Amino acid sequence: MKPTYKQVTKTRYIEQISQLAEEIFVQHYTKLTPKVARALAEKYQSDILTDDEIHSGTVNYFMIYLGSDPVGYFALDLTPTGAMCLSRLFLLEKARGQGIGRSIVAYAQKLAEGDGRSRLYLRVWAKDLKAEGFCKKCRFRKSETVPMEVLPGVTLEITTWEKLWR
Repeated sequence: MKPTYKQVTKTRYIEQISQLAEEIFVQHYTKLTPKVARALAEKYQSDILTDDEIHSGTVNYFMIYLGSDPVGYFALDLTPTGAMCLSRLFLLEKARGQGIGRSIVAYAQKLAEGDGRSRLYLRVWAKDLKAEGFCKKCRFRKSETVPMEVLPGVTLEITTWEKLWR
């Protein structure tokens, strides 16, 4: 089944993203405790933060559906000059491995190119080997890895992957 995307603007979808984030972060960040994964979801994907990002006009969020089932979300940060950041890309475990992520990267690249941008990038946890494999499959190249304090007392190495086309 081919995924569909719906841009998020309404409160009920913003709340749905926050709920999905908690479930996905616990599934995804298995090297962290569920408590820390939930805290990350609350800090970085709360409905208040998501609503603020959407209404700032600089970040567009999209729900990802398989049929009528929401299976994840992604966000495109439009603030970098000459670039677009795929700032969020999260899928439920059951939706992974079906080419959805690659289709989102292609979609984001097409939007970036159409907007005159020459670079698409994303940041992932350096210890996430699945995310690293995904970036390589999508022809991103590793740019840099830096430590980032994501919660008080919790520092993760974050790798930036980029794709250039001009």
